[in-house]
Amino acid sequence: MQDEYIDKLTKNLPVLRAAAHMTQASLAEKVGVSRQTIVAVETRKRPMPWILYLAMMFVFMQHEESNKLVKSFNLFD
Repeated sequence: MQDEYIDKLTKNLPVLRAAAHMTQASLAEKVGVSRQTIVAVETRKRPMPWILYLAMMFVFMQHEESNKLVKSFNLFD
Protein backbone atom coordinates (compact mmCIF):
# COMPACT_ATOMS: atom_id res chain seq x y z
CA MET A 1 0.00 0.00 0.00
CA GLN A 2 2.87 2.39 0.78
CA ASP A 3 4.26 2.04 -2.75
CA GLU A 4 0.88 2.94 -4.22
CA TYR A 5 0.62 6.11 -2.13
CA ILE A 6 4.21 7.08 -2.92
CA ASP A 7 3.60 6.57 -6.65
CA LYS A 8 0.47 8.76 -6.56
CA LEU A 9 2.29 11.50 -4.69
CA THR A 10 5.27 11.39 -7.04
CA LYS A 11 2.98 11.77 -10.06
CA ASN A 12 1.15 14.72 -8.50
CA LEU A 13 4.03 16.44 -6.70
CA PRO A 14 4.40 19.41 -9.10
CA VAL A 15 0.65 20.08 -8.94
CA LEU A 16 0.62 19.91 -5.14
CA ARG A 17 3.63 22.22 -4.88
CA ALA A 18 1.91 24.74 -7.15
CA ALA A 19 -1.30 24.57 -5.11
CA ALA A 20 0.73 25.23 -1.94
CA HIS A 21 2.66 28.04 -3.71
CA MET A 22 5.96 26.26 -3.07
CA THR A 23 9.11 25.92 -5.09
CA GLN A 24 11.20 22.79 -5.03
CA ALA A 25 13.61 24.62 -2.74
CA SER A 26 10.94 25.76 -0.28
CA LEU A 27 9.42 22.28 -0.08
CA ALA A 28 12.87 20.78 0.41
CA GLU A 29 13.56 23.17 3.28
CA LYS A 30 10.25 22.34 4.99
CA VAL A 31 10.79 18.58 4.81
CA GLY A 32 14.51 18.68 5.58
CA VAL A 33 16.07 17.49 2.33
CA SER A 34 18.00 19.17 -0.47
CA ARG A 35 16.35 20.70 -3.52
CA GLN A 36 18.23 18.12 -5.58
CA THR A 37 16.39 15.37 -3.68
CA ILE A 38 13.03 16.90 -4.61
CA VAL A 39 14.14 17.18 -8.25
CA ALA A 40 15.33 13.56 -8.28
CA VAL A 41 12.03 12.35 -6.80
CA GLU A 42 9.93 14.40 -9.25
CA THR A 43 11.91 13.10 -12.23
CA ARG A 44 11.79 9.57 -10.82
CA LYS A 45 15.56 9.29 -10.72
CA ARG A 46 15.33 8.50 -7.03
CA PRO A 47 12.56 6.65 -5.18
CA MET A 48 10.73 8.53 -2.46
CA PRO A 49 11.30 7.07 1.00
CA TRP A 50 8.21 6.55 3.16
CA ILE A 51 9.44 9.09 5.74
CA LEU A 52 9.68 11.75 3.01
CA TYR A 53 6.18 10.87 1.85
CA LEU A 54 4.88 11.39 5.40
CA ALA A 55 6.73 14.70 5.75
CA MET A 56 5.29 15.97 2.47
CA MET A 57 1.79 14.90 3.45
CA PHE A 58 2.14 16.89 6.66
CA VAL A 59 3.23 19.97 4.70
CA PHE A 60 0.58 19.69 1.99
CA MET A 61 -2.22 19.08 4.48
CA GLN A 62 -1.41 22.42 6.13
CA HIS A 63 -2.39 24.39 3.00
CA GLU A 64 -6.07 24.61 2.09
CA GLU A 65 -5.63 24.29 -1.68
CA SER A 66 -3.13 21.43 -1.62
CA ASN A 67 -5.11 19.67 1.13
CA LYS A 68 -8.14 19.58 -1.18
CA LEU A 69 -5.97 17.98 -3.85
CA VAL A 70 -4.55 15.44 -1.39
CA LYS A 71 -8.11 14.34 -0.69
CA SER A 72 -9.24 14.36 -4.33
CA PHE A 73 -6.17 12.40 -5.48
CA ASN A 74 -6.69 9.95 -2.59
CA LEU A 75 -3.09 10.38 -1.43
CA PHE A 76 -3.66 9.80 2.25
CA ASP A 77 -6.26 8.01 4.39
